[in-house]
Amino acid sequence: MKAVEFVGEHVWAGQLGNAFITLSFVAAVLSFITYILAQKDRSYLKLARFSFNLHGFSVIGIILTMFWMLFNHYFEYHYVYQHSNREMNMKYILSCFWEGQEGSFLLWTFWNIILGWVLKKQLKEGEWEAPVMMVFALVQIFLASMILGIYLGDYKLGSNPFLLLREHPDSANAPFLQSANYVSKLNPRGLNPLLMNYWMTIHPPTLFLGFASTLVPFAFSIAALSNKQYTKWQSLALPWTFFGILVLGVGILMGGAWAYEALSFGGFWAWDPVENSSLVPWLVLVAAGHTMIINKHKGGSLFTTHFLSIGGFLLVLYSTFLTRSGVLGNASVHAFTDLGMTGQLVLYVLTFIFISVALLISEPLFKTSYVVVSLLMLAASLIYGHARLILLIWILCSAVVTIISYYWYFPKEKEEEELFSREFWMFLGSLVLVLASLIITYFTSIPVINKLFGTEYAPPKVPVYNVWMAPFAILLLILIAAAQFLKYKKTDGRQFLKRISYSFGFALLFGLVCAIPLYFLNDFASADDAKKWDLISYTLILITGLFAAFANLDYFVNVFKGKVSKSGAAIAHIGFALIMVGVLISTSKRVNLSASTPDKRLSKLGPEYNEKESVLLTQGDTVAMGPYLVTYKAKRREGIDVYFEVDYLKLGKNNKPEYDFTLIPHVQDNPRMGKAPEPATRHYLDRDVYTHVTYAILQVDTNKTKKDAFSSANNYIGHVGDTIFSSNAIIVIDSLRSNLSKEEYQKNDSVLEVTAVLRCVDVKSNVYYARPKFIIQKNVVIPKEDIVEELGLKLVFWKINPEEGTIEVTMSEKISNNKDFIVMQALVFPYINLLWLGCVIMAIGTFIAILERIRKFRSLSS
Repeated sequence: MKAVEFVGEHVWAGQLGNAFITLSFVAAVLSFITYILAQKDRSYLKLARFSFNLHGFSVIGIILTMFWMLFNHYFEYHYVYQHSNREMNMKYILSCFWEGQEGSFLLWTFWNIILGWVLKKQLKEGEWEAPVMMVFALVQIFLASMILGIYLGDYKLGSNPFLLLREHPDSANAPFLQSANYVSKLNPRGLNPLLMNYWMTIHPPTLFLGFASTLVPFAFSIAALSNKQYTKWQSLALPWTFFGILVLGVGILMGGAWAYEALSFGGFWAWDPVENSSLVPWLVLVAAGHTMIINKHKGGSLFTTHFLSIGGFLLVLYSTFLTRSGVLGNASVHAFTDLGMTGQLVLYVLTFIFISVALLISEPLFKTSYVVVSLLMLAASLIYGHARLILLIWILCSAVVTIISYYWYFPKEKEEEELFSREFWMFLGSLVLVLASLIITYFTSIPVINKLFGTEYAPPKVPVYNVWMAPFAILLLILIAAAQFLKYKKTDGRQFLKRISYSFGFALLFGLVCAIPLYFLNDFASADDAKKWDLISYTLILITGLFAAFANLDYFVNVFKGKVSKSGAAIAHIGFALIMVGVLISTSKRVNLSASTPDKRLSKLGPEYNEKESVLLTQGDTVAMGPYLVTYKAKRREGIDVYFEVDYLKLGKNNKPEYDFTLIPHVQDNPRMGKAPEPATRHYLDRDVYTHVTYAILQVDTNKTKKDAFSSANNYIGHVGDTIFSSNAIIVIDSLRSNLSKEEYQKNDSVLEVTAVLRCVDVKSNVYYARPKFIIQKNVVIPKEDIVEELGLKLVFWKINPEEGTIEVTMSEKISNNKDFIVMQALVFPYINLLWLGCVIMAIGTFIAILERIRKFRSLSS
């Protein structure tokens, strides 16, 4: 049988991309091997550097090839077909690239290469280059394998982005692909409408640069452990650690801003598993950075610093498994679907756990025993099965071994920290961050636990997270406020308490003035325990947040004398305190303006619609909503976007409505991907008014000539006294009147005429009557309609059911009666700008701290 010669395929692009993929993987392997050899024989360094550079240029070649395919609409390739189309705005091409798993792995790989090149130049000719770059190369091997897409026996290694549609297992058997010119007929799927947003072009690359930056302290720690140089590496890794804190933190905050501006759950943080998966590594990285500072000034916390530096990167790997293995299922709207790489992702995580634990063991015999036992467990799982049970036992053994190594073999500081010492309070802060991370990780991992043990635990809701995290936030804010005033090694306790008492006094006074009225408004004495805890925790977070802000401002002004270059930590802490206060006020005092009026029962639209949360707006009508009068003015469609114009008015002089502002929320109506609402927000200095549409008819009627036509008729069955409801009136069956009795009609072949008297009452209590007739002439039924012009109603009396004592009437309304409507939610977030201001200040403070660390490192080096 003659093979089909396909027309229009750009096969060369796939061949070039696959060549780059192969070269990338081989070069990464060669770089890893030669960097290992270079630790003993430096003559291998030249080849190791060349191999890493070749790997990097190969990855850039893959990326450029994929962008060429996306820009030129090579829809015959599965990746391009899945993530783009011709109708999409070209500014979203970047979003198309990293929407899929393969593209996001490439983005991560790219940032590792950039950081690797910078590090390679920084460490060139030094003793740290080979061991650090060896770790980088090993990580790149795993990442390069994620896009190989080759089979080892029955197991598929990676997912290749250069597969043609007719080669991809999901579409290879599609009938339309058997046509020689199928390319010309392709109608691609396109980008998810939720991702058609400018945040999608800047949030993922920032977040993945943050993920990549966790590799730097990890690589230094692994290199130090392998060479048994437990302390020297920290001065090199410290600026990089705070660089990771800055970039990953900014990436997380960008995600919160994106959720607030573009998503419709009414907030900036929902404790979504994918959000948590980026937050937890950041918390651990912050803890690692602070223990490095402790070690720099006192020489302690060696094991903790190694443990946290390693833990930050391992948690990034674990979050990769959570979000890409499909294990989260419906627990997250952000997670990727499973591409069959679950086993590969598990191997990725376990390999680096194994390497880390083995190197944390300093005793050679103990280390050898751990390696042997690990290999025996691997062999047992392959031979006998029970992989989940053996994996759990191995993880527990690894944890026990790590603890034993710390207490028995790992070098430790000789002196214990003083209670009133900066290093002790900083260590407490790091411990608080780690404990909070463990709790968040447990909650986030519930889908994994369910899969491992066959349980059916439900993931916790937002209030559960808030209750658990509140005590950690309070402790952390106290430590942030006070620790700056402590000296390293020892501080006079009385002097310290006196120094912080001023800031605490102002915070306590201001916090209580703001909080006490809430106790009366919420009737604290009769409130339930949950409400009481909420009020108490809100008060404590407010007071401690203000305490942290005032204390660090005091330190900046009176200790550093306003010198910005020296005050990075204080500025960053002020920013964090403002974030916490902003989160507290904007969420706890959030006001829902859109409680519906009682006569508009939203529950008729479905169980998910609630009159206590949303309002129904009919086009042209004005409805009171909080301090505003709101009018739904118009609807328009632009491409796949349907926009709804909503005017907000306020009562002015003489109680006359005056225009205030207009918000235009919209809904993306994507025929392939579904509907995606996007909110609109009015920003003020002290609040945001946030509006989004929860229900709307997206069809836009552009035909104005048929407004006087009637809609299709609906049939109603009723007794005398029953009611019929139209869009603008209540219709009561008042009575039935006949021109003949039953006996008269049976005696004479006369015309029987029965009139239904229908009383119509509109919303203003005006009464109109309709009298449709049911006529029988020579045994033929001739219904006679009646039209109520004032209400635009046509009523036809067409049937009598003598046995049931009912009649049947059809009713149709003029199309002009059916006004368009939307269901809308409107929220006010008070003082949310404190949150955004805190984000900016924290980022600036962290950046200043990085510059200061670099300056100090250079001065020491010179």
